[in-house]
Amino acid sequence: MSESVEATKTKILESAKKEFLKNGFTNASLRTIASNADLTTGAMYRHFKDKDALFCALVDDAIETSKRVISTGSVEFHENSKENVMGKKHFDEETKIMSDFLDYIYDHFDAFELLLTKAAGSTHENFVKEMTDLHTENCTALFAWLKKKFHVRKEIDKMSIHVISDMIITSYCEIILHRLEKKAAQKLITDMSDFFRFGFMHLLGLK
Repeated sequence: MSESVEATKTKILESAKKEFLKNGFTNASLRTIASNADLTTGAMYRHFKDKDALFCALVDDAIETSKRVISTGSVEFHENSKENVMGKKHFDEETKIMSDFLDYIYDHFDAFELLLTKAAGSTHENFVKEMTDLHTENCTALFAWLKKKFHVRKEIDKMSIHVISDMIITSYCEIILHRLEKKAAQKLITDMSDFFRFGFMHLLGLK
């Protein structure tokens, strides 16, 4: 009995992941990927149209999950929160989301390594910049909403928001780039979350 389509795709993706991790997107060989999956290149094309499609299949879920986590900094998320957005329970809710995301990162470590170190030349070579821009956009809108809702008098200029957003995204990138043990990563994210949360509140003049 021949392999199922899904089983074949799984073999292709496992082979592709090894090749991308070894050689990066640009230098990865489709012939090698196909050979290691016991297929001809032509047979592989029936499942994935090109090298970029293969790379995307390996990282797209990690990207969408990252976007969902970043959306916790959006106005919509805070408007829909059942808790006081300045209260401890809301902060605890955000902390739980960050903890769950950290679990996801370690369960999909290879996907994030591909995005951060092997994506040059692919559709997702600007992953970090795109996540930083999304975080900046959400924070800028959120601070405008907080100013209106809580009559905040202080403002943070957009460049400052962008630089701080870049630092937040970089905190997560460092986990992958330095291959931190999970316990060390948990400590890092807890420290960074407290630092940026209360730093933002101070800049906005909130208690």
